[in-house]
Amino acid sequence: MHFTERIVSPVPIATAWDFVWDPARMAGCLPGCIGVEEIEAGAKYRALIEDRIGPYKVRVSLDVSVLETRPQELVRLLATGEDRSLGVSQRIDLTVRLQGRAENQTAIDMDAEVEVTGALVALGGFLVKRKAADIVRQLARNVDASLGAAA
Repeated sequence: MHFTERIVSPVPIATAWDFVWDPARMAGCLPGCIGVEEIEAGAKYRALIEDRIGPYKVRVSLDVSVLETRPQELVRLLATGEDRSLGVSQRIDLTVRLQGRAENQTAIDMDAEVEVTGALVALGGFLVKRKAADIVRQLARNVDASLGAAA
């Protein structure tokens, strides 16, 4: 499943980059994220996600690897994890691109490739797809709101 969101924030690109590159601040914008742990600075993290998909409560520990960075331009992450109690696995390839638009304005594009496998998908593939789209959309909204408050 592929999802794309774009926001334009009233902050300079350096401010947007500092926000995007701060794992705790970005994790705070991710719906359902209840914690993030730094394993290796700038390279590896672990995040705990709790959420509901229909009647199911999902709890996933995600191993997050930074695949690529270009300061003030791009960060690409790969997050993988599973909820063993539900037999659900997730793989999320997220690319965040920044582009300065004016002196105090930055466009942020978020592209997410999401794969969810397991019993839950067989029972409610439509619910899973809708939930994934909602999470990416809400992440973008939360980043926009946080950056707007910083302006």
